[in-house]
Amino acid sequence: MSAFKFRLQPVLELRERDEREAGAKLAQAENKADEARIAAKALETIREKGAAAMHVAHAPTVGQINTIGYVLEQLGHHIADAQTRVAAAEQVVTQARADLTSALQARRVLSRLRDKHFENWKTEDNAQEMKQMDEFALARFARQAKNGTDGATH
Repeated sequence: MSAFKFRLQPVLELRERDEREAGAKLAQAENKADEARIAAKALETIREKGAAAMHVAHAPTVGQINTIGYVLEQLGHHIADAQTRVAAAEQVVTQARADLTSALQARRVLSRLRDKHFENWKTEDNAQEMKQMDEFALARFARQAKNGTDGATH
């Protein structure tokens, strides 16, 4: 009985490694996208609280209104930049997800091929084993017939 060998095992192992790496990259990209979303949401919350504070302020001076307006405008720019980072991070997530899907499919193809080769090998190995057992039984029967015994008298 020979050991099963899959000629493409090194390629399968490479595909498995690629799949693991793609999964890790996807997780990392999702974490960065989450961080970007949280940062953008924090800036939006700050802007909303600043705007609310401006409305609640009792008789603000023109200077205070200008300062608050400037701060809110700057926050608006930071929010726009943060939203751009969120969009870029989401594009990275989309690409990482596509890469993972490709790596998964490539690995599955080779895994299925390996399984098919294993089943063929197992069938052939079982047939070879049966052939050897049949040959052994036939040789034993021939020996017993030659010696004039049928195996039941001993």
